Amino acid sequence: MWLGMMMLFFVFTLGFTIGGLLSTPKQPPQLMHVILFSFVFGVLSYLGMLGGMFFVSWFSIGFIEVVIVVLTFLFIIAAITNFHPTFGFFRHGRSIGLVLLTGLFVMIGFEWGVADHKTFFTISATVLFFCAMCIGLFIQQQIQALMWRYSYMVYMPLIWLLFVTIIKLL
Repeated sequence: MWLGMMMLFFVFTLGFTIGGLLSTPKQPPQLMHVILFSFVFGVLSYLGMLGGMFFVSWFSIGFIEVVIVVLTFLFIIAAITNFHPTFGFFRHGRSIGLVLLTGLFVMIGFEWGVADHKTFFTISATVLFFCAMCIGLFIQQQIQALMWRYSYMVYMPLIWLLFVTIIKLL
């Protein structure tokens, strides 16, 4: 039970963070990006879950969680180093953040497959991810509207992801 709740909490925080990262000061966010990220999350985590169902006895959940934490730390570093004030965190020509997110989504699904969480859990987590992205986008827009003078506020969603990643490691 605790493992499933921690998985869903991490999915919520990841969706919240990506939603916040989609909000850039210069370009308004588009609903299509939120839907696309949610769809890609659902498909990749489902494929990872299918793969995890076949390799149940080869990998432990602890090892997979360490891989997820390492991928998350790499994503945080890539997001910080690839930020552009006009184009935001996800821009053309710099796809290392998207590649790391792809690997992270697959590994999250792989963890679900090893932990014996099946299709209903994956669909529920995808809906939670979509809702978290919408909430993160809304809150980050409100923060940027209130604190528009501080340019470092765009990194605020990464701080929440960092804290939850450290908790996941424990």
